[in-house]
Amino acid sequence: MTPTRPPGALRDTGIDFDCSARASAPDAGAATLRFRATTRPDEVFDRFHAAYDRAFILPDEKEDRDGLIQCLALNHGARYEALAARYGPYREWVAVLEEDGEVAGGANLVCHPLRGGGGASGPWLLAANLNYVFVTASHRGRGHLHRLVAACRRLVEASFVPAPGTADPATMPLLLFFELNDPLRMDPEDYALDSAHAGVDQFDRVAIWGRLGARIMDFPYLQPPLSAGQAADDGLLLGVIGAPDAGLDACTLGGHLERFFSISVLKGLDARGSPASRGQLELCEAACAEGRPFALLDPQPHLDALRRMPAGGSTRTGLRAALSRGRG
Repeated sequence: MTPTRPPGALRDTGIDFDCSARASAPDAGAATLRFRATTRPDEVFDRFHAAYDRAFILPDEKEDRDGLIQCLALNHGARYEALAARYGPYREWVAVLEEDGEVAGGANLVCHPLRGGGGASGPWLLAANLNYVFVTASHRGRGHLHRLVAACRRLVEASFVPAPGTADPATMPLLLFFELNDPLRMDPEDYALDSAHAGVDQFDRVAIWGRLGARIMDFPYLQPPLSAGQAADDGLLLGVIGAPDAGLDACTLGGHLERFFSISVLKGLDARGSPASRGQLELCEAACAEGRPFALLDPQPHLDALRRMPAGGSTRTGLRAALSRGRG
């Protein structure tokens, strides 16, 4: 019998586990890896934020410290109860990957159960938005991004516990959503600045995520403003890992985006009150009513040709549109 209720959210403040126990490093033999995650502004948060603040540079994509703390506060108390009554259980985490005690990388994510294809009668799945994932400069080239993504999957599954009549997180499919810079829509100055700061070209970053199994959503994604002093960002792609088919159910995407926008981006405000998010949710609702999924685009076969296209900001064709044309 299909469970009628989602699993419940853990109330724990933190999760700590050995991340595959050992990692090979070119100059250090074997190193011990530890993954620690928290829902509160504590010592783990401080370690995360210090590394995160150095890892991201573009102002409209970067959450400030107070914004991150506001999001974590939504895990607890009356605000959590009000949001969970509307959206169901969820957890927002920050986490660090530590290599022999040094911060090697970090992640910030929000996760929640969600009905899959079929709307209210569909099976339960887990969805997460990897808001920020990074490897620190001195620890790159050791496979840590792959380990971080694997650890985030484990964290999502550990965030919820089954109860009688609820779905079991251990058996639920898991979708990992994330944002990527669109190399063809970035201003040249931002392209050069971010590539130099991160130590990786924007197209190479798309390729790296593609090798992890990511697909690009054929969806006109727009990140709503993270704060009153920031602008909406239309230079991002929406990617997903774990979608099994060529298309993703529009009802599923809409349900995820509403939770992600309301909790991680708008800090508990209704996503339908923001023009930048409302239009995307309405687009998902229309496609959901028609039973029309959004296509998933594989960037890998096309990246070499797309690298030769001129970049130049939002007036030019983006990577998603170019991939969609190639698919057709």
